[in-house]
Amino acid sequence: MHKDRVRWNAKFEDQRELGEPSSWIVDMHAMAPGPRALDLAAGRGRNSVFLAGQGFEVLALDVADRAVRALKNHSIPGIFPVQADTDRLCLHPDSFDLIVCCNFLDRRLFPTITESLKMGGILLYETAMESDLAKSGQPMNRDYLLRANELLHVFWGLRIVAYQEAVIAEGPSVDPRVVARLAAQKGWTGDRCLIHCKA
Repeated sequence: MHKDRVRWNAKFEDQRELGEPSSWIVDMHAMAPGPRALDLAAGRGRNSVFLAGQGFEVLALDVADRAVRALKNHSIPGIFPVQADTDRLCLHPDSFDLIVCCNFLDRRLFPTITESLKMGGILLYETAMESDLAKSGQPMNRDYLLRANELLHVFWGLRIVAYQEAVIAEGPSVDPRVVARLAAQKGWTGDRCLIHCKA
């Protein structure tokens, strides 16, 4: 954990701007059936701030204590920042109406993510995947890159609402990245779905 904390603290020292929320989160968050949200690997809190503005109560977890302190200093109502060791992450089952995870990949957490969703809850996942795209913002370490269709296979027990593998460039100075994006729901409500899927 110490090495991870040092690495991410260094990144957030260079990245002082909050940044815009993920367009995937903006487009899909309203599907959540309730207000309790988890922002996993929240960083400086760009998605947490957006979700709190939409009325969610957000547990914002990150390994980087520097990012967590910065988020705490903003004292934004509805956001509860916590510095957490993902190697020892313990979340209660059936706790969250919405879980979001952007630009972070730790495959060991996949079962915990599923278990932590409430029945009817929504998972929104977006992170980099393998690509031959030149000048991309992809991580160099293959361990931090999704394979094609990996999220579909990992979260097969959830109801897949929307899925994309796409080139995105969010912001004028950001290199394009190839990402996988998943929106999925835990469980089924019987005679109707809790959500509407964009075409």
